[in-house]
Amino acid sequence: MSREDKFLFRLIANLTAKTLPCEALKDLVFGQQNSFTQQFFTDTYGQYHTITLPMFPHYLFLANGLEGPYANGIYDSYLKSSWAYHDEYYSAQTPRNTDAEREKKHRDFAQLFYSIQAGKHLNEKAFVLPIELCRRPDGRSIIVHGNHRAAIALKLGIDIKANYIPVGKYLRKVVDVPEEFYGSARMKMAYQSIFDGPRELVRGRRPDVLERIKMLDVRDLRNKSVMELGCNIGSNCYLAAQFGASRVVGVDYSHRLITAAVRLNSYFALPCSFIVHDLNAELTGIEPVDTIFCFSLANHLQNKSGLVATILKNTKHTLFFEGHSKTGQNDYDYLLNKSNFSSIELLGYTRDGIHTKKRTRPLFRCEIAK
Repeated sequence: MSREDKFLFRLIANLTAKTLPCEALKDLVFGQQNSFTQQFFTDTYGQYHTITLPMFPHYLFLANGLEGPYANGIYDSYLKSSWAYHDEYYSAQTPRNTDAEREKKHRDFAQLFYSIQAGKHLNEKAFVLPIELCRRPDGRSIIVHGNHRAAIALKLGIDIKANYIPVGKYLRKVVDVPEEFYGSARMKMAYQSIFDGPRELVRGRRPDVLERIKMLDVRDLRNKSVMELGCNIGSNCYLAAQFGASRVVGVDYSHRLITAAVRLNSYFALPCSFIVHDLNAELTGIEPVDTIFCFSLANHLQNKSGLVATILKNTKHTLFFEGHSKTGQNDYDYLLNKSNFSSIELLGYTRDGIHTKKRTRPLFRCEIAK
């Protein structure tokens, strides 16, 4: 971005921004989650979807004193967790999660604080750029950009300007994973639509996810623990929770897809968590659940035995299994047989995708054999 473009961007951002009073800052929620910070915040606070600004590691760094040493502070622990996601992909080219780089980040943040503190008398004008927010269903606002600036404003007790991003625009950005075919690499659309109740917030290549959930018996969801194998960006997990599931776990192979799923929960704030795991291998070390979803996954795996072991060892009662287009029960006999399930019921057929109105994907309800 050229100097002129930067100037124009700052000018427009400030002209469209509204003043956010300092007293409102305490209710702002952390939004920039990833597949690693989910565990960090859960270990620290018991949940990860509603981390308010006074709980941010950024704010606690300011509140607990900005001087070093930094190595054992909560902000450093957060950076280790957050930057592990960066290094998962880019460490060979640009390693970031090192002691030296994290210490530099501490010092840069401290310098930013002191420079804004020097202009504290200017109140909101002490900040060059507004922060960006998105309002979620419970009325709280997610910080999309500006964690450090918001933390500084709260610490200094001054107002800050903010721009609100429309929900649809924000969520489309969250689920934009162009590196993955089952992300947004195809048609520049997420694989799954995202729903809040009956309202489709983001259109995906599988817009029938709500229709499919409605084909299930709600008694298999309400007050039940649920796991989805091959959860993608988590749309079915959030729908299961909206239909009454008490706890939902989503599993997929991609850190990028799981990061999108995790980040969505800053918006939904539901009892959903997510695991990165290649389902060609058996998933172990987790608590079995009442109900498992396995939707159009099996034929994407090379090792079916890993999937079968995962389902049979982790399903307490019900499996909902969606086959691929133009297949039937016999194509999945390695799993859907009387040795594994006491009953196997065909519920109907789901859509093949956004490109067609055909419905040839079979959906089964299976009760685990005792």
